[in-house]
Amino acid sequence: MAYVLVKTQLKDGDTAYNISNACRIPGSKNKQRRVTVETYHASDLAARGLTPDTFIRERMEILRREAKAVVKTVDYSIDMGMGLELSSSGDLQVSDDSRNLGYAAYSCLYHSLELDELVNNRRKYAGCEFNINTIFQHLVYSRLIWHASKKNTWEHTSRFFGNTGYDLQHVYRSMDHLLGWRTDILSHLDSRIRKQYGRRNTIVFYDVTNYYFELDSEDGADGLRANGVSKEHKPEPIIQMGLFMDELGLPITYELFRGNTNDCVTMHEAMDECIIDFSASRKIIVADKGMMSYYNILRIREANNGYVISQSIRKSDEETKQFALCDDGWEVQVDGNGEIASMAKERILPRKASAWGDVDGRRHSGTYNERQVFIWSKKYSDRAKHDRQAAIEKAMKYDGRASRDMKDSNYGKNKYLRKNPQKDGTPVEHDGCVYELDWERIAEDERYDGYYLICTNVIGAEKPVPGRPPDFAYYRNDGFLVLNHEVTAQEIANIYGGLWKIEETFKVTKTGMLNLRPVFHSNQDRIRAHFLICFVSLVLERLLEYRMGWKYSAKTIQNSLSLFNAALLPNSNIYHVTYYDAVVKEILETLGIDISRKFLQQSDIRRIFGETKKKSL
Repeated sequence: MAYVLVKTQLKDGDTAYNISNACRIPGSKNKQRRVTVETYHASDLAARGLTPDTFIRERMEILRREAKAVVKTVDYSIDMGMGLELSSSGDLQVSDDSRNLGYAAYSCLYHSLELDELVNNRRKYAGCEFNINTIFQHLVYSRLIWHASKKNTWEHTSRFFGNTGYDLQHVYRSMDHLLGWRTDILSHLDSRIRKQYGRRNTIVFYDVTNYYFELDSEDGADGLRANGVSKEHKPEPIIQMGLFMDELGLPITYELFRGNTNDCVTMHEAMDECIIDFSASRKIIVADKGMMSYYNILRIREANNGYVISQSIRKSDEETKQFALCDDGWEVQVDGNGEIASMAKERILPRKASAWGDVDGRRHSGTYNERQVFIWSKKYSDRAKHDRQAAIEKAMKYDGRASRDMKDSNYGKNKYLRKNPQKDGTPVEHDGCVYELDWERIAEDERYDGYYLICTNVIGAEKPVPGRPPDFAYYRNDGFLVLNHEVTAQEIANIYGGLWKIEETFKVTKTGMLNLRPVFHSNQDRIRAHFLICFVSLVLERLLEYRMGWKYSAKTIQNSLSLFNAALLPNSNIYHVTYYDAVVKEILETLGIDISRKFLQQSDIRRIFGETKKKSL
């Protein structure tokens, strides 16, 4: 490819400068095709105070340098006129003459994890006339870059380079096959990430969220969709998803549950069904207070594992509340200004609990030893005050207002509103009520600002075992999991603090780049296959963020890669890279992908994507 200048004298006396790039016509030896890239007029340049010949010479030099070097960096938020727009269904529409280069990053990760080998080895025995591996990749890349529907992905396969010759029915049939390989895919991903990125399962985070459907009716007793407590307060049927995550912030596996399943119940079921072998080595399961049940703790202890689970101080017994609020025994940490940033204290005590038995259906009681770590955090306290003040301000607008709703609520502003008349906390028969601010409830909540309680059976060794790593763990007869180093209260707090990563991951799947909700599928197998595709997409996305040092958010990466397109120049086999920014540049450099020229021939693009399939990261 070369730039050529054609200087033309116009009838009106003006001079036109046409800068073209010349390329050899495929199949010929000496014939060239020239495509005009930029056009300037001497009169326009002179009006701008420029010397035409000097400007054109310098412009030619700039274009030649850009063709050999990195494309000019631009703001990734700018639409480069590639025909990108959202349809009424929210799918991103792409013009037919542009193709995406951004998915090269995910192609590199997909093939480095050897997912192509796994799928190809199994599709040999599937008896399909279509390529499941190609379809799987397109569904994953589309979810990552455009979060399009299955139908939209198929309709716009032209955005991908390479093999796109399959029908819509093949997409849905591929989903059925992929679902049958679900366990193999999840186990394979875990194995490869463990080998390539050093994943350890010593600390495993678990949390639950739900996704709503664009349907009004729930499934039968055997279906997944059911009316339940939606995290988004949606009235539509939902489905529960439990997610396991490692210390690196990378997803390990997931399980699906019926929408009306209690969060607490999902934990032990997920442990039974997931690919993690909780009995193979000692692990520490970290979860929030929604998982704090005697049955869950019993299952963890039966497998000789550890747990770090929070508990609400407000809902604890009076003795626990008094211990938390007592000024004695706190270890204080100060910030750079000498102010108290956090405090911690702990105790070990036998704990009584009870749960319903699996076999006889009766209630059983028991006692187990537990380490309780009490934490006070100024940051957490300030946030609690801020949130409560916002709720109080909303509640004050209802103070003195009449209402027919006699039902109390513990959410938002309503928990600070007392409804009269009431008798012993139970509404009486009446035509309505009058809202009153509940100042006693407000004062009670203020007492616990900044305090939280972490329950665990993880302790440190008094004498570390020589020759063993610090994370070496063994289970003691008294029910404690012992790590081979001193485990302070602050370390327990730090372990629990890592739970925010899984909450942030849920945001990525919902309001972030994956846009997993709402779900439109109705067939149970298609629903499960949809979540499998989304989970694999999530793994690739988090891996890319991890490789980038968590420097950029998932949404920022998606914005840049979705705009990283190339347009086919008319009557040529040359693609013009129309967008490039600092985020794209850093992603390509991190993964060792060379797309540094503004104009690429088809053979160059085939070579680039071919190299992404051979990289070992």
